[in-house]
Amino acid sequence: MNIWGVFSTQGSQGVGAVKSLDAAQAAVKQQGVGEVHDAVTLSVDAVRSADAAADIRFDRVNAIRAAIADGSYDTDDKLDIALDRLLDRLG
Repeated sequence: MNIWGVFSTQGSQGVGAVKSLDAAQAAVKQQGVGEVHDAVTLSVDAVRSADAAADIRFDRVNAIRAAIADGSYDTDDKLDIALDRLLDRLG
């Protein structure tokens, strides 16, 4: 049985087009990509809106930023809680 994608800008692809992790890592090495970094860009309006919000706890935001930076933010317990909340919402 073939399963074809419904939403694709490149046209439909079969399930066989999904590559393994090893194949993806090999492609990354071949293309010369050393590291992948995430980035977020905020508009001026978004920054102004955030500055205007009185209920932002900047002490908490800074603590979370520090935990993310030192690698201690993501824990298995937090992942379990997030998954439980998601499953509760999905019913």
